[in-house]
Amino acid sequence: MYRFLVYIGAALLLLGATAFGVSLWDGPSAWHTDGRTFWGIPISLFVLWIGLAHAGTLISAIFLALGYPLGRRTSMIAELSTLCSLAVAVLFPLVHLGVIENFYMVVPFLDARGNFSNIRSPLVWDFCCIAVYGMVSALFFVSHLFCEKNPSLKSLIRPMAWLLFPLVLWVHTIVSLDFAVTFVPEWRGAFFPLYFIAGAIYSGLALVIILLTAEHCRVRVLEKLMLSLSWFMAAFWLWEFMLKGTFSFEVVFLGAVVPQLMWLRFIRENTFGRLLVAFSILISLGLERYILVTPSEYDVANAFGWVDLGLVSFSVGLFVLLFFVLRAKLGSLLEGDDVVMGEIVVQEDDTAKTDVPGRNDFTPLRFPLLLGALFTLLYVIWAVSCDNGMVFPLSVENVVPLCLPIFVLVACFTLCAGPLWKITGKRTKIVCIVLAGFLGILAGAFWSGGSSEAPSGAVSVQELTSSKTIEGIWMSRCASCHGNDGMFNEKFVREYYPLPQKLSLERLDSLGADSLVHVILDGRVNMNPYRGRITEDEARGLVRYMRRLAGEEQ
Repeated sequence: MYRFLVYIGAALLLLGATAFGVSLWDGPSAWHTDGRTFWGIPISLFVLWIGLAHAGTLISAIFLALGYPLGRRTSMIAELSTLCSLAVAVLFPLVHLGVIENFYMVVPFLDARGNFSNIRSPLVWDFCCIAVYGMVSALFFVSHLFCEKNPSLKSLIRPMAWLLFPLVLWVHTIVSLDFAVTFVPEWRGAFFPLYFIAGAIYSGLALVIILLTAEHCRVRVLEKLMLSLSWFMAAFWLWEFMLKGTFSFEVVFLGAVVPQLMWLRFIRENTFGRLLVAFSILISLGLERYILVTPSEYDVANAFGWVDLGLVSFSVGLFVLLFFVLRAKLGSLLEGDDVVMGEIVVQEDDTAKTDVPGRNDFTPLRFPLLLGALFTLLYVIWAVSCDNGMVFPLSVENVVPLCLPIFVLVACFTLCAGPLWKITGKRTKIVCIVLAGFLGILAGAFWSGGSSEAPSGAVSVQELTSSKTIEGIWMSRCASCHGNDGMFNEKFVREYYPLPQKLSLERLDSLGADSLVHVILDGRVNMNPYRGRITEDEARGLVRYMRRLAGEEQ
């Protein structure tokens, strides 16, 4: 069966590969958007898959932390779905970025050239939170995977679950702020984080139930939770309609009405009936994310072009392929000795014993939590006090969204470093040391970047501001946002910055050379200042170069 599902995943992936390539090449013009927002199907899929990724580990972590007797296979399937969903989700912001190799520019790290990402931006918060969540989830999965063969790892699982529990809620709250801080009125409101978290868990439960069905397993408590969340989502959609007048029949019918079929015994006891409800929920939440992210004049008959449908096929195919290849490779490691293929039913009855968490869960966390808190405090002090070249200095509030991810990352790796190091063989340790050294070299290369100082030695102003030198400055410092031709790099700035002005002779004449030099040196609104990194003569040379570009444009 796994082989058949792998073939289906590969076929869907190949069908959507062309759409993915076109999206990388053409940027936002490739998919359906409207005048209110440039976010299209890639960000819709990003929000959907990141929700599915959060739900997998959240389900496992909550049940594990609270001591509920959930089967090992169910937990491992949920955690594996998290990693595969994350792998799919992270691709779509890169599609919007356009220049994929520039992804490192959102890392909140000051390099030798004075570049420092805008920590006020939820996009930077997204990058950091999701990266940390991915690393911690992978560590949690590996520890859980091998704890049967290495009993020393069992003591790490529940403490890590307590760390993951708040992190999952934090990360999806940060994702919701991407919408809340924009200019679209419907996206503003304190309800958004709660709604995003509920939607993520709701869709994630549906996905886990589908994956467990492929395992010939069934967990009744997950079905009950899914049905309970359908009422919550129905109440929210009703409240949204009464408050804002927005309503989608397709979303409400598939996401709130169809799940009520689970009340019927012949539906909930039938495999195809449960699959029907679960797939209905996934389609509803995917459609709801699309309507939320893209067109205000949404029309189901004309909403999707071939590129949009191709990206959906690409994402589903990639997930199916990744998940079932890994499931087949890992084999019995995902299954405990007490779990066999067949109908597995978890019920709440008098025979189920709950293991109430006690102080033993938190004893191993004392030193990791202390170290995590200390490291986070040092980062906040450094980020707020460093000279990052911004017009407005950072405040503590700007850095707060990064605090919990940094805290959890340090605490989690501190917690696991000792036990994992002890069980690894000599060859693995050597590989880890070499890899750590290589990553250190890359980090140093990124930090140094290249000199931004003015050339030393006796160089004349004419030589310094020659046409070739100015063109090099433009290509290295200006073209990433303004474009090689001055018409701005649409695929990059549309996602990470407000659109800069196009260079035209009329606009340049209206501002004047002195004003443009001042903007280049001291910055303006979202443009970074370059005083100290280029000279005033070079700035005037850039103004002349802009006029040349504008003249060529006419």
